[in-house]
Amino acid sequence: MDHATDSTAIGSVTTPPSKPKRVSPLVPVLAVVLVIVVVGAAFVLTNGFHPNRASSADDLIPALSYYSLPPEEYNDVAFVAHSTSVINGTFTNTLGVIVYLLTPPQIKILNHNGTVVGYNWTSGLIADLTVYGLDKTVQPGEWNLVFLNPNTANINTTTVGFYTAITLSPA
Repeated sequence: MDHATDSTAIGSVTTPPSKPKRVSPLVPVLAVVLVIVVVGAAFVLTNGFHPNRASSADDLIPALSYYSLPPEEYNDVAFVAHSTSVINGTFTNTLGVIVYLLTPPQIKILNHNGTVVGYNWTSGLIADLTVYGLDKTVQPGEWNLVFLNPNTANINTTTVGFYTAITLSPA
């Protein structure tokens, strides 16, 4: 037989189309179970999910901002500590200021009658132009950080300037 003239020796081989492979019904079930196990493990390892809990510092008062406080007036920042946290920052004032850490019921009394009846913490009077490195631990809960001008003379407006941000970060 002469291979040069044999047409059957040259040509393409065709195979019949193959059927698609069936996926076992267990594969999607196993995938769902795996996702549930991974999410459950993450929940246990992180002591539960806390979407509002910051993993780093939250700014309560931005750096390079200031408050101008007339006599016997205050500014406050309300915040929630989701775990034991630390308030940090540096500020200065022109004519004296008192810093308080108050709960919502305590701030309501301050709003109502203008005096501080009870408080969880106070800095005491921070004298004129004193730079104060704030470093205060707070327990979980709702809080108000209050900057009060204790001066009673009508002309004694004080300015509180923040060199760094006042931050709240997990302890």
